[in-house]
Amino acid sequence: MDKKLLQYILKKCETTIEILSKTTDLDYQQLYHVIYSNRSLKDHELEILSLYLKNKTELSNHYIDKRINKIKDRNHANLKGDR
Repeated sequence: MDKKLLQYILKKCETTIEILSKTTDLDYQQLYHVIYSNRSLKDHELEILSLYLKNKTELSNHYIDKRINKIKDRNHANLKGDR
């Protein structure tokens, strides 16, 4: 799910991982691992990507928040199982 979201953002904004990492506070290696090594995005990374999408596209805020919150909910569901 994280990989698909990141690929969607790259396609929608017509950018690359290199440019995305330079224009945001996200680390290039971390983004690379999301696409090629199945790494999950953390909540603060999702927030940064959400702001980036809101600024660079004409997608509605509701749509962006819905997609981002779906991944956040999955991240928090994994934490509950560890208790």
